[in-house]
Order: sequence, then C-alpha cells, then structure tokens
Amino acid sequence: MRILFISAFSLLIVAALFWTKPNTRAELQSLPPPTVNIDFVGQIDIQPITEVTGKLQPARKARLHFQVSGQIDRRFVEAGQYVEENDEMLSIESGDFVDAVEESAAILKTERAAIERDSRLLELMQLERELQEQEVARIKKLGRDSLASKSNYDQALQALYRQQSEEARFKHSVDSARSRLMIEQAHLNKAERNLKRAQLTAPFSGTVNDVYVEVGDYVSPGQAALEIVQIDKLDLNLEITGSSAAQLQLGQNIKIVTNNDEREGQIIALAVAPDPETNTHTLKIRLPSDGLFAGQLAVAQLPGRFYKAANVIPISAILYEDGQSYVFEVINDRAVKRTVKLIERYKNVQIIAGIESGQTIVSKDVSSLADGQAVIIP
Repeated sequence: MRILFISAFSLLIVAALFWTKPNTRAELQSLPPPTVNIDFVGQIDIQPITEVTGKLQPARKARLHFQVSGQIDRRFVEAGQYVEENDEMLSIESGDFVDAVEESAAILKTERAAIERDSRLLELMQLERELQEQEVARIKKLGRDSLASKSNYDQALQALYRQQSEEARFKHSVDSARSRLMIEQAHLNKAERNLKRAQLTAPFSGTVNDVYVEVGDYVSPGQAALEIVQIDKLDLNLEITGSSAAQLQLGQNIKIVTNNDEREGQIIALAVAPDPETNTHTLKIRLPSDGLFAGQLAVAQLPGRFYKAANVIPISAILYEDGQSYVFEVINDRAVKRTVKLIERYKNVQIIAGIESGQTIVSKDVSSLADGQAVIIP
C-alpha cells in the first residue's frame, strides 16, 4: 500500500509539472530606432595649411681644400672662430710658387724686349731693302752690256734677296709676337694663381666648423682641409608633395614654428620637377637664426589652395564603402544615404561636394546605420 501511494504521488507531481510548463517558443522583438548625433553641412572660406617638419641647417656650408700640393706652414684659425670673407685661414710653403712667378715674369719681360728689338730691326731692314731696290734699279738702268756692269747687277740683286729674306724673318717674328706674349702671359697668370692658391681664404663670412690639418702636414689637391659654415641665417630644407608645391612661389613668406617661437622665413628655392624616386619637390626656406641653432627641429606651415564658400562636414560623418564616400542625411527622422565627393581634408573637417550646405547629417557612428533607417534625434 505504501509503494502504491508513493507511485501515485509521483505521477501526480509529474502531471502537475507537465501541465504548468512555460511556453518556450521565441518571439522576435523589433529594435528601437538608434539615437544619433547630428550636425549641419557648413559653408565657410577655408585655406588648408600643411605642416611639414624638418631640421634647420646653416645657410651656407663649404668644405674647403687646396688646389695645389704642399706642406702646411701656417694655421690662423681654430674651430668656432668667426672669419670675414677673404680672411686667410691656412697656408702652405710658397717658395716654389714665388720662384715660378718671378721666372715667368722675367721670361715675359725678356720676350717683350726681344719683340721691341725685332720691331726696330724690321724697320731698319725695310729701309735697307728700299735702298737696295733703288741700287738694283740704278744698275739695271745703266745697262748690263759690260761684264763689270753685269757682275755689279748680280751682286746687288743677291744683296736685295738676302735683305728681303731677313726682312721676312723679322716680319714673321714681329707678327707672331702677339701669340708669344699671350703664351708667356698665360704662364705668368698661372704661376700667380698657384701662388694665391697657396693660401686658403674664407669664401664668405662665417664660422670655422672644423680644421682637418695641422702645421707640417702635407696636403694634396682635393684633400679636405677646413669646413666653414654661415649660421647668421638658417635654411629649412623640406620634401613636399606636388599639390603643396603648386601653391608656393619663390620669395613667398612662410610661417616657421619651433619650440622657441614663431617667425617668418622666405622661400629661396623650389624644385619645379619632382625627384624621380620619391616624387617629392625640394623646398628651401631661409630665416634669421636669432635664438635658433643648426640641427633644431622646425615646422613649416605651408598654405594650400584657398576655397571660398566651401561645404564642410566633420571627418567622423563620412562612411567609406566599396571605394565610395557617403554621408547620412536626416530627412523626416530617417537616415538617407548620400554619395559625396571628397575635395580636401584639413584638421578634423572635410571639404566636400554633392550635398548642399545647411542640410542635417549624422555626425558620427555612421558605420552602424542603414539607408532609410529610422533614427531618433535627441
């Protein structure tokens, strides 16, 4: 009886559980419209600024060397010393160069004296030749019937030929004198230049950056001897894109920002054709060095194209899909997908075309929206 009672009670419990079980069938619930942030398509005058960073370098820098060989005999400067243009900085022993100048000068002087002598002799030869021609004509006029007359005529004619030959020789010497003088003058000029090359002078006013030789060192042409830099002005050398280069011109003032201050520099060089490897244009901006130093970082603010009444939107409002750009315009509480053309980006705004100014758009989180989707504007 007890077992039957337990069994009957268990069946009652099972039946009660089966009768009261919940309905497990799922029902789809529609999501509420998302709440979106909105903005308006603005219209402003704008000129994008491109910031390019580079290092300041000396306006001029030259690594100098002697053009002749020799031994250093004097050193007038040290690194860090300021020199004026044409100041002597190094020299090599110049005895051989002095001798070469004196030798060339003496040869030139001798050649000039010889030319003066030959010119005078030519004048005398011309006078003698004229007299001899008269003598030949006189004897010829007297006749050549006698043997004596014939002999005198032959002798006079021979003398005339000799005089004409000497005259031609001296005339050639005088005529070629100009060329000989030019040759000897060129030798003297070269010797004087070599004497001058025995001194290394400053090509411009600046500061000696380094000296690579000591007194007693033997130097050869092409061997670096000294480096000089001009640091009263500094250059900012940059590589920029073609679109930036197209908006710039020589002589244009550019704002330069450093950790010290802001100041203006001037464009002194701008490559027209791009580098074939980097496809960039070289830009050089020069500025005063007051308070600045070579190697310091500086930022150039390059003005771009000026846009008048340009339509702009926040960068976060743009949706990129399949190579196209879109925005969601809010119309009657729905997000309508619009294709737009991106013109140029500047900071956190985008210049666009394809939608009118003043239109309401979703300003961010656009990747989760669908075309025509209902939205809530807070």
